[in-house]
Amino acid sequence: MEFRIQRAVLLGTLQRAQNIVEKKTTLPILSHILLEVRSSTLELSSTDLEIAIIDNCEATVLGEGTTTVHARKLFEIIRELPEEEVHLSLKQGQLEIRCARSFFRLRCLPPEEFPKVPVIHASQSILLPSRVVMEMIRRVIHSISTDEARYTLTGAMVQMEKKEDKSLFRMITTDGHRLALCERVLDHAECLDELTKESGADPRHIILPRKGIVEMGRLVEEDAQDLEFGVHQENAFIRRGRFSMIMRLVQGKFPDYHSVIPSQIEKSVEVDASLLEQALRRVSVLSTEKARGTRLSFESGKMMVFSNSPEIGEAQEELDIVYEGESFEAAFNVRYLLDVLQIFSGSIRMEFGKGLKPCLIQEKSDPQFFYVVMPLRL
Repeated sequence: MEFRIQRAVLLGTLQRAQNIVEKKTTLPILSHILLEVRSSTLELSSTDLEIAIIDNCEATVLGEGTTTVHARKLFEIIRELPEEEVHLSLKQGQLEIRCARSFFRLRCLPPEEFPKVPVIHASQSILLPSRVVMEMIRRVIHSISTDEARYTLTGAMVQMEKKEDKSLFRMITTDGHRLALCERVLDHAECLDELTKESGADPRHIILPRKGIVEMGRLVEEDAQDLEFGVHQENAFIRRGRFSMIMRLVQGKFPDYHSVIPSQIEKSVEVDASLLEQALRRVSVLSTEKARGTRLSFESGKMMVFSNSPEIGEAQEELDIVYEGESFEAAFNVRYLLDVLQIFSGSIRMEFGKGLKPCLIQEKSDPQFFYVVMPLRL
C-alpha cells in the first residue's frame, strides 16, 4: 500500500475520526483506524462498536492495500506536519509517513482484526435540512440520560408523521426528571415507514444513541448541506457526500411521553427567559451541591427566586411576571431550568398543573418545542 495525499485533506478526515475512536479500551483494535486504498481513493473507517464512520477522500494511489494504524497518533503526526503533500506507505507491517524532511514509522495491526462495519442496503431514506437538525439537537440533547441503568433513555426517540403535503419530524428525550420534545415541519411529504406511528400494531421505537446525536450535531455545524437519513434493520445511518455514519439503535421501548405532558393546566406564568436565567444563575451560587434546589414563589405580577445553604447563607431575587391569581410556590433542580433557559429567547410560558405535577415550559414564539420538568420537594 502506497499513496500521496494533501495534508489538509487527510487532517480533516482524521479529525472526524477522533470523536469515534475509543480512547480507553481493552480491545487495542478499537483505538485504530482502518485505511483502505484503491483506485484513486483513500477510505478511512473508525468504530467503537456503537458508532461507525466511513470517510472517503481523493489520493494519488501508487499501490492498493489495507491496514490499520493508531488513530490518535496518526492524527497528531499529520497535525504537526507542514502544509505539504504527505507520502504514506506500508512496509513490513509498519506505516511509513514522509513529509518534507520529516519521517515517522507507526506499527500496524492486521486489518482482519478490525470490526466489520454493517453494510447498509436501505430502500428508503429522506433528506433532512442541516439547519433543522442542528436546531432540534440543540433543544433536546440536555435531556438525554447518562445513566446506563436506564438504557432506553440514553438516546433520542425520533418519529415522523404525514401532515397534508408535508411531513412532521419529531425528536423526544428524557432522563426521567425532565423531557424535551421538538418537532419541525419538513418541506417534503416523504416519511420513513420505520418512524411513523402507524407502522404496525405495536410500533417500533427508533431511538438514536446519544453519541450518534452528538456526532450529527458536529457534522451539521461543519457544513450546511442536507443530510440523508435512514434506518436499516438495527441501525440508523446518515450520509453526506463521501461521508457516512452508521449508529446502532438503542433497543427497547421508550416511555410513553404523552403521560408526562400536563393535560390540565391550573396556573400559567409568563416571564422573560433571559432575565429568569440570570436570576437563577445568581441565586444558585448558594444552592446546595447535592440537591441544587431553587424555590420559586409566584404572586400577581411578581416572582421571587430563592436558594439557601444552611452552612453558607441564602439568596433571593425578584422578577416581574405576567400572572394574575392566587400565590403559589414550586421548587426545581436549578440545573434543569438553566439548561433549557439558555436555549430560549424572549418571553416564555410556564404552565403548572395541580400539586406536584410536572411544569411545562414553552417559548411563545415556538409552540413546536416544549420542555417538561418535574418539581422537587423542599
